[in-house]
Amino acid sequence: MSLVSNLISVLGSIESDAVSVHEERCISVRNRNADCLRCAESCTSGAISYVDGEMKIDQSACIGCGTCATACPTCAIEVRHPSDEELVKYVKSAIVASKGHPVIACSCALDQADARAASQHGRSRKTSAYDMTQICAVPCLGRIDESLLVGLGAYKSHDVTLVCGSCESCVHAAGGAMIRQVIPSAASMLAAFDSPLTITLTNTLPDHVRGCSSYGRAAAQSGEDRRDFFRSMREKGAQAVVSAADGGSRPDVRPPAAYQKVGEDGTLSHFVPQRRIRVYNYLKHIGEPVHDSVKTRIIGRVSIDADLCTSCRMCAVFCPTGAIEKHDGDFFGIVHRPAKCVQCRLCESICPVSAIKVDDEVPIEHFVGKRAVAYRMKEPEWTPNKPESMYAKVHSVLGDDLEMCAF
Repeated sequence: MSLVSNLISVLGSIESDAVSVHEERCISVRNRNADCLRCAESCTSGAISYVDGEMKIDQSACIGCGTCATACPTCAIEVRHPSDEELVKYVKSAIVASKGHPVIACSCALDQADARAASQHGRSRKTSAYDMTQICAVPCLGRIDESLLVGLGAYKSHDVTLVCGSCESCVHAAGGAMIRQVIPSAASMLAAFDSPLTITLTNTLPDHVRGCSSYGRAAAQSGEDRRDFFRSMREKGAQAVVSAADGGSRPDVRPPAAYQKVGEDGTLSHFVPQRRIRVYNYLKHIGEPVHDSVKTRIIGRVSIDADLCTSCRMCAVFCPTGAIEKHDGDFFGIVHRPAKCVQCRLCESICPVSAIKVDDEVPIEHFVGKRAVAYRMKEPEWTPNKPESMYAKVHSVLGDDLEMCAF
């Protein structure tokens, strides 16, 4: 089985009540020469893995943490329980309850805190030692992406404390590694727009969430209910993935993905992830930029070496968001809009002559979409019989069936 066919089969198998999968967004499905395996590399439990040239699913390992969705640059995987919208709702509630000092904690950190409290004070572990109205509990901090942290700045939170259990001894350490990539990425955007929000990563819960006496029994019960909600979402997510992998299916499950022709403009379908839209909406709400550039994990700038470029424009054909577009008007070439770039690096990996590089630092005018970058190219001559012809170059990228490609 080819990697593309294997990916389509695997991605389709994990479509469930826990996870929403969009095969057409996966860059490895869009082009067989892509080298992205970020979902497998970031999986905290080994539920998604790449072994002997094949993607594999271990139906018993998934904990429903959502780290794979954070790692995926194109949002080919989206978490349903809790969804991004539900997570924002609970974070906003924690902002209000904490008076602008919310806490986001992984389940392991909360369990460790309760165990310490039970050992020290004889408190039953069934009752939280901390005020859960101020805490948003998630299975793993790998679930937290830039859009949520930037959103905290837009919602006027003074700061946010991210509490992570000891990753050195945690079997889900990949989630801790992911949040350590997300934090500086989000912090760069917040600083560029002059947000005062500070982000702290620690392994202990802060003092201001200790106890619940000031909130009364109703507040304490509300906090416990919230923690139970996230715990049930984790269990439901894991069970749903197990069901899907064992052959179960949702009533509205989509038919298996198939190969599709390119569009009339000679490119594959484009889309912009909702998380990207939320990031820009939040930044607009925060204010105007004050820095000259922004360095992030999720937005990139393309540069093309004109001396190496052969004008095949395959970068524009396969770009998932339309950040790179063909231009055939007053000049022949491509136009790059960094504001649409998700830094998937597909263009970089499929360029037949390695003429493209993707930088994670973007000038502010390009970042906010006020400027695009135009690359003028030499218009190639169509000579199908020559080895260096456009036909041969396209054939080397698409393979034997030139008119067909994955999405």
